Amino acid sequence: MIQPTREQLRTLEFIERFWFRVADFVLRFLHPICVAWNRVFMVHFSWLMTGSRVRVRGLDNIAHLGKRDCVVFVANHRSFFDFYVIGPILYTRTNLSKRILFPVRSPFFYDRWMGGVINAVMSGFFMFPPIAREKSKRGFNNYALDRIVAEMKRPGHLLGIHPEGTRSKGDSPYALLRPQPGVGIVLSRAPHSLAVPIFITGLSNNMFEEFKRTWRGNRDDFPIDVWFGPVQKLDGLRAKGDRLAVQMEIAKSVMAGVQTLADAHKEEFNP
Repeated sequence: MIQPTREQLRTLEFIERFWFRVADFVLRFLHPICVAWNRVFMVHFSWLMTGSRVRVRGLDNIAHLGKRDCVVFVANHRSFFDFYVIGPILYTRTNLSKRILFPVRSPFFYDRWMGGVINAVMSGFFMFPPIAREKSKRGFNNYALDRIVAEMKRPGHLLGIHPEGTRSKGDSPYALLRPQPGVGIVLSRAPHSLAVPIFITGLSNNMFEEFKRTWRGNRDDFPIDVWFGPVQKLDGLRAKGDRLAVQMEIAKSVMAGVQTLADAHKEEFNP
C-alpha cells in the first residue's frame, strides 16, 4: 500500500505523524484483530447507545452485493455518531466485506493523545486516513486522497464518507449542504467502485443524551432512521474523463441520491 513521502509527512505535527503511523501499521498488519475487535466492541457499544431505536430501511437495495464488491457509502452528516450507527449495520446485516475505512478530520482523533486512544477503542483505527484542515498540510491531504483511491481499487473494500465535508448544523435535517469534490474524485478514479446513498436522522451530538434516550426515556419518542438508497454505478459519468467538472458532477449525483431519501423521509414523517 502506498506510503506518504517525507515531505508530505513533514507537514504534520509530531502527534499527527505518530497516530498516523500507528493506525497505518495496525490496518496493514493487524487487520483481522481490528475486525474482531469491532465485532465485539463497536457493534455492541453501538447497540448499548441506541438499542432498538434504530429503524433501517432499504437494505434490499444492497442485498445482492458481496464480499468482493467495492462500495462507497455516501451519507449526510448531522451527528458525530452517524457512522457509529451505520458501521454496525454494515457489519451485521449485509454480506459485504469488513474492510471499511471512514476518513476523518484530523482534529482530535489525530492531533490529541486521547483522540488517538478513542479512535483505537471506538473503531479499531477504521477512522482513517486523517484529513487535515490547514492549507499548510495540503500535501498530506493529497496523499490521503491517493491512499483512499488505492484502497478502493482493491476488491472487497468499503468506504464511508460524508460528502458535505462537515456537519450540517441547521434546524432541519433535510437541508443538506453542498457536496465537496472529494467523493467525486474517489468514485472517478476507482472505476469498479459503486456508490450507495444513505440518509440518517435522529441522533444528537451528545453520547450521554443518546444513552439517556435509549434507557431512561420512551424509545419510540427518539427513533433513529437509517435509509439506504439504490446502488449507483456511475459508469456514464466516469466515461467523461478524470476532470474536476466531472468529479463535481459525480459528487452532486451521489448527493442527489441522499437528498431523494431525505425528501422521502420528510414526506412520510413530516408532511
